[in-house]
Amino acid sequence: TFNSMLDRIEASLAMQRNFVANASHELRTPLTAMQGQLEVLLLKKRNETEYLERVKSVLEDIRNLTSMANRLLMLAQADSSYAARLFAPVSLVDVLWQSQAAIQTRHPLARIHITLDEALENAEDLLVKGNEQLLMTVFQNLLENGVKFSQRHEVFVLVKPSDSGVVVEVRDEGIGIPESEMEQIFQPFFRSSNAQEVSGHGIGLSLVERIMRLHGGSVEVKSQVGKGTTFKVVFSAN
Repeated sequence: TFNSMLDRIEASLAMQRNFVANASHELRTPLTAMQGQLEVLLLKKRNETEYLERVKSVLEDIRNLTSMANRLLMLAQADSSYAARLFAPVSLVDVLWQSQAAIQTRHPLARIHITLDEALENAEDLLVKGNEQLLMTVFQNLLENGVKFSQRHEVFVLVKPSDSGVVVEVRDEGIGIPESEMEQIFQPFFRSSNAQEVSGHGIGLSLVERIMRLHGGSVEVKSQVGKGTTFKVVFSAN
């Protein structure tokens, strides 16, 4: 028992070291890019067009850095028991509609179809106890991934009852996830080998998994390369 405890502690420390190393690398990359661009800009006088182009480029790096910092903060909140003490009844339908609107604002070409199973008889069937902002983070991440990684930018959402509560399935017909990498996709900063050309930080799915664990639920995934991915978010009955 003592050896097993030591193994768990060592694994936890190794995971923490890896997280710090990855976070440092991901934060340093945009900072280095901004520093380089500004130093080049100061080497000589430029015309107005060149200044504007450099400023826009640095601004984009700042936005990416801010987005990453916000996600890291959210990751910390998703591990906090304090967030669980603020839980209240939340309508999954409202969360899904708001998430759909947010994604379509960021991705005008997105096509997101939301379907409610006929077995859901009333609004109370769609109430879960949780934190609305954290749950919106779950569905915005899943919807955005489906939109980004599918050629048609199309995502299908199905809300249905289960024996233990409510299930939300988010399905796309995108590039899929290699089977050998399925166990790693919920690790912070991990990005599958076929997703390197698509912008992202590899934090979204780890957020989804931790937020659902905080809510006493779970997230499952099925995927096939070249055919698409389905995430199943499971909420237990209150």
